[in-house]
Amino acid sequence: MTGSNKIATLRVEQLYEMKKLALWGGVFMCLFLGMNTAVAQNSDTVSAKVNKRPLLNQFESDYVLTASERIALKQSRIAYQYRVKEILDSVEISDRKRKRLLLELKRNPFSEKIKEAVAEYTLIEE
Repeated sequence: MTGSNKIATLRVEQLYEMKKLALWGGVFMCLFLGMNTAVAQNSDTVSAKVNKRPLLNQFESDYVLTASERIALKQSRIAYQYRVKEILDSVEISDRKRKRLLLELKRNPFSEKIKEAVAEYTLIEE
């Protein structure tokens, strides 16, 4: 082999090694980003977790409820939403109105529309 063929072969091998290195770098980057995204996914479970020490507690502790009281209030609000959802599912209304009321329940559980629908249901039962 001549000198130029050896140089050409050497360059091809170097290019192959560089491509292989770039390919492995891309694979590791994809794995790293994929794991980072997988860890960051949220669960859709309802939790009643409450901050233990809000900022207002540092300055005006008389105005702030304790953590256990706040957890109890949050759990009662969640239970209220479940009860209202059961009532809305059992009332004989159109599907469109039921969907609108369920969306309103998610946005604002204590709205006037929800209260009117629950009041109508309780009046019908009595």
